[in-house]
Order: sequence, then structure tokens, then C-alpha cells
Amino acid sequence: MQASSTCGRLRSLPTLQRRMLMAAPVGRNSSLHPSTSSSTLFSSAGSLVANGAAVSSGGTAAAAVPATAGPATALADITAAPVPVDFLSIRGVLFDVDGTLVESDPLHFRAFQEILAEVGFDGGRPIDEAFFRRHISGRHNPEIAADLFPEWDEDRRTAFYLDKEERYRRLAAAGLEPLEGLREFLEWVRQRGLRTAAVTNAPRANAEMMLAALGIESCFEHLVLGEECTRAKPHPDPYLIAMELLGLTPGESVVFEDSPSGVAAGVAAGAPVIALTTGQDPAILQQAGACWIVRNFRDVMAAIQAAEAEADSTTRGRGDGSVSESR
Repeated sequence: MQASSTCGRLRSLPTLQRRMLMAAPVGRNSSLHPSTSSSTLFSSAGSLVANGAAVSSGGTAAAAVPATAGPATALADITAAPVPVDFLSIRGVLFDVDGTLVESDPLHFRAFQEILAEVGFDGGRPIDEAFFRRHISGRHNPEIAADLFPEWDEDRRTAFYLDKEERYRRLAAAGLEPLEGLREFLEWVRQRGLRTAAVTNAPRANAEMMLAALGIESCFEHLVLGEECTRAKPHPDPYLIAMELLGLTPGESVVFEDSPSGVAAGVAAGAPVIALTTGQDPAILQQAGACWIVRNFRDVMAAIQAAEAEADSTTRGRGDGSVSESR
């Protein structure tokens, strides 16, 4: 299924616009090991949740997402929380790609598992999904390689992650499917004339391949790559650049993410972040600063439809034909 041609034209970030005010290096963990019980790689730069309230895109307080005890927590309990984003007042939507538009993490996990075993990481023992989620998912390739192999030189690290990405593209060539409800949400975004950007730490070849495979590349005005910014996620640079390109403020934007590093980046940029549970424990996503946690875009569309129905009811209740303020 191809996306509507009216979505717009995908534009990449011009080289001369790849800039940010700060250029501090990302910290590295030289003692990374699969048996590490905790990680400091994903420290959030801030949180939208404070004193039991989450800040909505309109600047008003809403009930925070309930705390979760782990993956056994019922997602229905999470998505039943009041929605802290006013979808009827936002002007732009910023999307991560891997794990957000498409459930690609299983393919990335398989590619990393294979190549790490081949190069003898941790004695050749295959990494498990917990290690992948904690130390790899959503992060920038150079940082991943530096943490996994601090003793390697830069050329060897680069060859390692380029090989890994080639493996991923071969696996993805068999076919990718959009996350549930994504096409319906993108159509709603198009109908409302909202500004859009895809913001990712994935290499350009991967990002363009995934968007094209899904037939949705025309639905994004800009593709902002972490590797083309001064700093990639978890720093806010990619999201701040996307907002600048679209002429948006953080309060006019909403970010969709699936990884702790991506959530932290959106939060640090000042936008409300909705997290999808395609590859992470909901509690980890909340800890990173997500203001709302959902399974897929069907949950998002359900919330939007409820908000629209309430707005229509309010308008009819006035009986004067005026348009609801939430519109």
C-alpha cells in the first residue's frame, strides 16, 4: 500500500544545516559486559513527569502514566491512563523510525547477535535480548561500537557496524510491515496539515530503505539523522534541528519513540514524548521520561477519536454553531 502523494516530499537535512550550539562528547562505558546488572548509558536529561503530573503539549497538567513493575504489567492498565497530550492543538509530529514506524528491533537484535558472536565478543557467547535492550537498542552506532570494543581503533569499529548494518538490510529485504495503526495515524496527520519529520539514529541507507519499504517516505517533510548532527540521541540535537526546520516550538510538537535513548532525546528537547512498547519494558520508558506509553498507533488513534468526539459534543452543546476551542 503506497502512501498518498499529498503527504509531501521527503527532504534530507542539508550539510550546511547540520549544526548545534553544544558539542560535548558522549560518555563511554569502558567496562561494558553482558553480565552488567545496570547501565548508565541511558540517563535521561530530564523528565516530563513531576509530582504526579505530566506536561501536555498545550502546557497544562494531566495525570501521569502509572508506574509499572515490569513486562508482566498489563498494557491495558498503562494505556487507560489519562492522555497527557492535546492532539487537537499540536502543530507537528516527530517520529523515530526503527521500532516506532516499524517493529525492526528483532532484526537488529539478530544481526548484532550474529556478528558479535563471530568477532568473539564475551568469548563468542550470543548476547540475549536483555543485553540488546539495555546497551544497544536506539543508540548511535559509533557509540555502541566504542562501548563494546574500547580497545579497537576507529577504523575497526567502523567496519564492524557497517558490516552489521549490511546484515540488517539483508534481513529487512524480506519485507517490513508498519506498526499497527500507523497508516491511519499518518492519514489523520495529513488531513490536519500537521508538520512532520522522521528523526533517527539509523544510518541514511537504513532509514531511507525502511521508509521506502513501507511506502511512507512522502509523508515526512524532513529526514534528520543523528549521524549528521553534532550529537546523536540521547542528546536533544536531532529533535531540536527537526523543530527548527519545521518552524515548531517544543510545546507545539509531539515525539514518538521506542527506546530509552530516543525518549531521553525528545524530553531533553522539551517536547512531550509518547513511547511505544515494541522492544522495551514500559517501566524503563517511563523512567527515561515518556509522558504516555502505548502499544501501537491504534491506541493513539483511539485517544484521538475520543478527544474529537468530546470536542464535537462540546460544540453541539453550545448550540450556537461556534467551533470548540480545542479545535
